Amino acid sequence: MSASKSASQFDVLIVGGGMAGLLLARLLDMSGCAGRQSSLSVGVVEPRPPAPRASDAPLDLRVSALSPASLELLARVGCLSRLSSAVCNPYERMRVWQDGGGPEGSHALTFDAAESGVAALGSIVENHAVRAVLWDQLSQSTTVQLFTATLQSVRETPTACEVHCDSVELRARLLVGADGIHSKVREQLGISGRQRAYQQNALVAHLASERAHGNTAWQKFLPDGPAALLPLADGRSSLVWSHPDSLSAELLALSDEQFAARLEEQLDGVLGKLQCTTSRVAFPLARDHADCYTGRRFALIGDAAHRVHPLAGQGANLGFRDVAVLADELGQHLRSPWADPGDPRVLRRYERRRKGDNALTLGAMDGLNAIFSSPLASLGGAGLGWVNRSRPLKAFFVTRAMGTNESHESGRG
Repeated sequence: MSASKSASQFDVLIVGGGMAGLLLARLLDMSGCAGRQSSLSVGVVEPRPPAPRASDAPLDLRVSALSPASLELLARVGCLSRLSSAVCNPYERMRVWQDGGGPEGSHALTFDAAESGVAALGSIVENHAVRAVLWDQLSQSTTVQLFTATLQSVRETPTACEVHCDSVELRARLLVGADGIHSKVREQLGISGRQRAYQQNALVAHLASERAHGNTAWQKFLPDGPAALLPLADGRSSLVWSHPDSLSAELLALSDEQFAARLEEQLDGVLGKLQCTTSRVAFPLARDHADCYTGRRFALIGDAAHRVHPLAGQGANLGFRDVAVLADELGQHLRSPWADPGDPRVLRRYERRRKGDNALTLGAMDGLNAIFSSPLASLGGAGLGWVNRSRPLKAFFVTRAMGTNESHESGRG
């Protein structure tokens, strides 16, 4: 529900209404925080709230490959069951390869859900659809207030963070920055980080194909960067093609037919003839990791805290893992009467549980991208084949990709 300026004090205020921010609000709303003297008050600030998704709306370009652990979180808050099959498509296999025989060659790595004893390795989900459902759920809450507003500034005090927006002024005992890669919260709090541009862009589009995608995620490591085709529910595939900055203008200038033919050749014709069904959009890729996730009465989650190369589709899943751990820590802590959601001990526990895992993933993505985009690429291709022949190594990578090794899966870590 909307709120007036008089409703200005919150236990937790989340700036950013992306998937991570809205999921955190929903988890906190559902937790109830038993034992508190009053309900936990939660606010969400988002300048562009999602509109309800029409059933016949075309699939948005922004999709995410969500792991089973991330999907379980959406199921827990009642969101997953409200996503139609048109916007949430399970994928059962992954095929990763390099030059030298195609996806069935010796330099290929294959993952299959059946080998892991699960129904699917994950699902390709439209981001907007998830946001729309979560926003609708929160709009019906009696303890969560939604603000369509733009953050202007933040001022920290010992007892609260004062948040000034273009249309409202708010105070929060805990401020959560969930406002993405250009986080205004992080900027206002002066949080630096380790940033590095990859000198690459990612081109995204949806394509139809001559052959069925078979609910398989296809990815090839090209000399200049990986290209992936992710299976959509309507039979099309979502393309994510990482390439050097210098190539973007050329790829965007091609006609649809020229672009499709070039991509077919690059991907060894794995799905036969391709056809562009949407516009093509390119955006720059960079690595970023905040020096700290928490401080005096604030916490960062998702892309506001870390930005990772998209080659393994882990960006949204890392953000969901942040959400799960922060919600867990706050839920445990706030069971005590009069507990303070901005308690630095609680925030430090969240940071300890998440920063190492995020750093490991960022480092792994850096390493893979460097290996496959360098003269060492041939070694990387051989490595794919080696991993494919090793059951323990394959099991390790599948476990990490599915998110089933995280401490939040079994409670506090």
